[in-house]
Amino acid sequence: MTYTIHEVAQKTGISTYSIRYYHDHGMLPFVQRDANNNRVFSDSDLEWLNMIVCLRATGMPVERIRHYIELVQEGKSTVPERYEMMKVQQERTLEEINQLQEHLSTINFKVDHYAGLMDSHEPDSFVPSNLRQTPVNN
Repeated sequence: MTYTIHEVAQKTGISTYSIRYYHDHGMLPFVQRDANNNRVFSDSDLEWLNMIVCLRATGMPVERIRHYIELVQEGKSTVPERYEMMKVQQERTLEEINQLQEHLSTINFKVDHYAGLMDSHEPDSFVPSNLRQTPVNN
């Protein structure tokens, strides 16, 4: 099945601007053009687009994504380098998740703090230095 850029945008929630950007910057090299020079996307192109969005959302720079796609195009001999790229991204993403869990712990502390104040009708005596004394759940 094939899709127009507007159908892809509607189907994925990615703006047409972003899709064009990814294509124009060499990250969707397999996208074809029709007789009117409009981009025509396949299901495989949508899978690539989802991969690009995943890598961008986890902080991989556009240049690294482009390099990854070039490696894929080069074939099997590049599997070790692609593996290393994904391992680095995996580690980076896990670190970000850990940091977010620490932030969530702080926010949970504040939610509990304010819930207790509302129940007890006591004044707020919280100061940020008290956070250092709260355990962080991992």
